[in-house]
Amino acid sequence: MLEVIDLECIRGDRRLFSGLGFTLGPGELLHLQGHNGSGKTTLMRMLCGLIAPAAGEVRWQGENIRHARETFHRDLLYAGHKSAIKGDLTGVENLRIACR
Repeated sequence: MLEVIDLECIRGDRRLFSGLGFTLGPGELLHLQGHNGSGKTTLMRMLCGLIAPAAGEVRWQGENIRHARETFHRDLLYAGHKSAIKGDLTGVENLRIACR
């Protein structure tokens, strides 16, 4: 289970989001939508542990991802919007290429 607790992101002098919290269980999906610069990619990078939030925490299986990096990253797949995913291939075919 992925838990987001009171997450906050500040970029420069701009607060992108604060007080963000939600829980995702097995099989659940998160749909992010917003204008350019609203913090969608930044949030995804925080959820993956690639950047630290200004406040709050992200937990995986009940543990803060900062303290459970090995377990968390073993279970993680992040495909950003600028990835090499090919639209004419299936998801499995794309994963096979990425795992080479």
